Amino acid sequence: MKKKICIIGNRGHLNVVLDDLKNEPGYEITGVCGAKEIPAEKVANDCARALNYIPKIFEENYIEMLDSLKPDILVVCGPFEEHSSMIVEGLKRKIHVFSEKPAATSPEGLNELTCAVKDNPEVKVAQMCGPYYEAGMWTASKNLDAIGDIRLLNARKAYKLGSRPDYFRNRDTSSGLIPWVGIHAISWIYSFSGYTPFKTVFATHSTEFNHGYGDLEMTAACLFKFEKDIAATVSIDYLRPENPDFDHGDDWIRIVGTEGTIEATSKECQLTTRSSHETLSEKPPYGMFADFLRSIEGKESNATTGKDFLRVTQATLLARESADRSEAIEMSQIL
Repeated sequence: MKKKICIIGNRGHLNVVLDDLKNEPGYEITGVCGAKEIPAEKVANDCARALNYIPKIFEENYIEMLDSLKPDILVVCGPFEEHSSMIVEGLKRKIHVFSEKPAATSPEGLNELTCAVKDNPEVKVAQMCGPYYEAGMWTASKNLDAIGDIRLLNARKAYKLGSRPDYFRNRDTSSGLIPWVGIHAISWIYSFSGYTPFKTVFATHSTEFNHGYGDLEMTAACLFKFEKDIAATVSIDYLRPENPDFDHGDDWIRIVGTEGTIEATSKECQLTTRSSHETLSEKPPYGMFADFLRSIEGKESNATTGKDFLRVTQATLLARESADRSEAIEMSQIL
């Protein structure tokens, strides 16, 4: 019998799920639901285009969908500000949840999420970030042992601004630059540090030159200190030139170890040690959602779940708070 998947909304990167499901015959989308300004029919049409079938449609009552269809997995792509409450409803029902990021946009949402994760440790939950799903980043992860103990990380994540929906004009509905864009780079530095706990963060951000997009920040920079005195910086912006020869996003990280360095982009990584300099690139074995399914199945997986999922979310929200307050923030262990 196929495992059942339900989907709320299509805001963000639902394609991450649909693309991987093309190669997962043991899973089936049984229901989709709209949310706020996201019509359920649009979600169903996305499924039809990718998978050639239309699931059962629920207009906006996702609770009814969960209780009537009792899925094994819930995919959350609803309004950003509702992610945490939607995830919690899934976890309470012992449903594994894969969510668009950020999983929470407020401290209150993160607290509710943390309680739900603690109360349901056997249920998997992850969000759409992590360094293991692009060739360069994946290859970097496979070569960390060659550079010794990690001491310093510098990461960059940039997007073209393009034309964005109105919900990006308001912090309450966009979450801000650091949670929406920066969470990618924050998940990279956490993973490549060896999942070392965060200790402090100091950040800054600015809405200057945002082309009339309300309170949307255009630039941000974060300085993180981990345990073991590991340091990391993250640069985030919407200023990637609108050049048709450029991809939409710019991903880069430099990882400094005691025996060498790695610099990685989305496509390749450069490994430098005392005796060699190599350019490497290896295709990741699994997509992001497929890797999450492996974690559910008890197979080896790099999906960021449990305490690591919560720590990345906490670091993201505290970096935004630090930028708002213009002061460093100590980070307690969330789990």
